[in-house]
Amino acid sequence: MIEKGCDAYLAYVSDFSIDTPTVDSVPVVQDFPDVFPTDLPDLPCHVFGEDMSSTSIKRGRSREDIISNLPTDVIYCILGKMPIRDIIRTNVLSKKWRFYYLNIPELVFDEEFCKELKDIARKKSRVYQFDEYREYMNQFDKIVTKSLMLHLGRIERFKVCIPDFKSGRRVLDVLDVNKWILYLFSKNIKKLTLKHKDKHTEHLRLPPYFFSCLDLMYLKLQNFVLSPPPDFKGFHNIEQLTLIEVDLPNICFESILFGCPILERLELHWCSGIHHFNISGSNLKRLHIKDDDEFESICLADAPNLTQAFAVLG
Repeated sequence: MIEKGCDAYLAYVSDFSIDTPTVDSVPVVQDFPDVFPTDLPDLPCHVFGEDMSSTSIKRGRSREDIISNLPTDVIYCILGKMPIRDIIRTNVLSKKWRFYYLNIPELVFDEEFCKELKDIARKKSRVYQFDEYREYMNQFDKIVTKSLMLHLGRIERFKVCIPDFKSGRRVLDVLDVNKWILYLFSKNIKKLTLKHKDKHTEHLRLPPYFFSCLDLMYLKLQNFVLSPPPDFKGFHNIEQLTLIEVDLPNICFESILFGCPILERLELHWCSGIHHFNISGSNLKRLHIKDDDEFESICLADAPNLTQAFAVLG
């Protein structure tokens, strides 16, 4: 091989006298303010108290990082208003910002996130000639799963909209939905939204440990199977429950309601398995029902706190 011009290595030398690089030793954008404002005109230099142009640097003017000096809770609040991709990008602003995105209390993978990811998969498929939807599905699972597994702080709100990948494969064969739920259970999740947009595949059955998320205050499910274990005692802290195209046995639904003593708002949209709806001594204040013809009876005789009821049947 050497005779044909290939490179060969006779020895591999390591210098152990040199210290191993640390995370703090990695250069970041803010370390080069006199370079990046020119090369990267979109760099958000306006977040600093002084002009970061090369002229101001040469004059020796001080630069105060206003946003980084805000209270941590305020920074998390600001990040919570941003798309997830932009949140991750903030880790290049400075060393102080490197791990903020790993501690935000809200993770939202909504329709806008799915649209951007799909556009990226479409462009890559044209360049590399591979299946667009397979790439879309793999990247979706990779980003959501890693965002959860690498998260360091508490997670109070988690929202994910699982799109229609048009792959013909069961979502659970590709996505780690059960792993997501198990990790959220360990984080004492309070607000959870799981939406599966594909109506033509089998509904996803929630694992038994989902019913151990007892800190839930808000729950929204779409296209799932909700079947609690026999020893399930209810979500005692839940205040708002929205079920869209969810499959559940009627007896299970009544046991769920009985185990939600402070539930104030309930929305049921085209759920299967519910034939009788009885409210007895509930704290429920708002009730919205949309269904075809499955409801046989709705009894609101003992609902002292109910102030709004809306039902569309048939």
